[in-house]
Amino acid sequence: MNENWRETLYVLGFIPYVLFTARSLVQWIYSEKKQVSSVNPAFWKLSLAGNLLLLIHSFIQVQYHVCMIQVANGIISWRNLNLMQPPGKRYTLQSVILLFILGISLITLSFYLQACLTDVPQWFRIPSSPWHQGEDTSFIWHSIGSVGLILFASRFWIQWWCAEKYQTSYLGSLFWVLSLSGEFLSLVYFIRIFDPVHILAPAFGLIPSIRNLMLIAKAKKPLLFKQEA
Repeated sequence: MNENWRETLYVLGFIPYVLFTARSLVQWIYSEKKQVSSVNPAFWKLSLAGNLLLLIHSFIQVQYHVCMIQVANGIISWRNLNLMQPPGKRYTLQSVILLFILGISLITLSFYLQACLTDVPQWFRIPSSPWHQGEDTSFIWHSIGSVGLILFASRFWIQWWCAEKYQTSYLGSLFWVLSLSGEFLSLVYFIRIFDPVHILAPAFGLIPSIRNLMLIAKAKKPLLFKQEA
């Protein structure tokens, strides 16, 4: 795919971030109504849809690190929806782990083939957009961005571990602390490379993250995020 097509398709990347922003607003409004930080199926459905669309966008724009994170987060979103089902309809943990291995392997193979068979040998690049023509950015900035994305993504890994442990979908205070840290670093990185698509979610996610931490502090209970069927 040439740069003209990548630039044309860039604007489609706003769609998944609209969904990510919507999930934060839905969760925030839901929590305000209950006056306790809560998670419901709508949060995970919007997450899963956004993960899949951003995965496609990131592959087109040749952003391997973003693709890997979206594969993992998409599987975690699906798993949380699965854990909201009756016990008889839940998949085993072994099946989920196999799905992780398959997803990561397919994405890695896809990038390898793309690097070998096309004129784009990079696995990490600034996306082509009407505002940005993909000039180089230092490895330091890409490292900062990767740390931010890892922190941001790690919240779902911790959430997944807790969900498997308690066999129910819920979030904890560490989820929101990691959200704030990851959102801040990611925001700085994407502002630096002028990538408006990826600026949207961390910019709008800061306030819900702060508010959820406030609700947790107000409640002062060990388990504050409840599952809603």
